Amino acid sequence: MLRGTTTSDWETAFTFPELCVAIAVAVLFGLAVFGTNSRLLVALKTQKETTAATMVLQQRMESLRACSFTQIATKDYVKNILSTPTGSEGPLGSLSEQLAVGVYGSPAVAPIILLRNPQNESSPQELSTNANLTNYNLLQVDLLLQWTSSNGRTRTRQLSAVFGKGNIGP
Repeated sequence: MLRGTTTSDWETAFTFPELCVAIAVAVLFGLAVFGTNSRLLVALKTQKETTAATMVLQQRMESLRACSFTQIATKDYVKNILSTPTGSEGPLGSLSEQLAVGVYGSPAVAPIILLRNPQNESSPQELSTNANLTNYNLLQVDLLLQWTSSNGRTRTRQLSAVFGKGNIGP
C-alpha cells in the first residue's frame, strides 16, 4: 500500500528561528502599545492642567468683572480678590498668579502688580503699586498663571481685559 508522498516531521513544524522572529514581533508590538499608552496619559494630564488653568483665569476675571471701576483701581480690594483661592487650582503644581492693573494704552503709568505664589498664598506680594489709577478712564487687567506641569515643564496661561469708567461704584 502506497499512500502518496510523505513528509518528514521537520518539514511540517516551526523552526526555532521562525519562533524567535514571532516572539520579537510580539514584543515590539507590546512595547509600542505601552509607549503609546504612556504618551497618551501624559497628554491627558497636560490637558487636565490646561483646563484647570483656564478655569482659574475665568474665575478670577469674573470676580473682577463683578467689581466697580474704583474697586479694580484700588490695590487693597484687588489684593483681597487675589488672596482667595478659586478652587480650580488643584491639578496645578506650584501655581504662581500675577495680576497687573494698569492704564490701557499708557505703559508709562506704573501699574498695580500683585503676585500670589506658594510662598505668598494667603497675602499676595505687592510688586508695584499706584494709588492714582482712578484718575484714568480705561484700565487694563492682565492675569498671568505659571505652574510646573506633571512632566516638569514650566507652563503659562494669560488673560487680559479692559475696564472702563462706565461702571463707577461707591
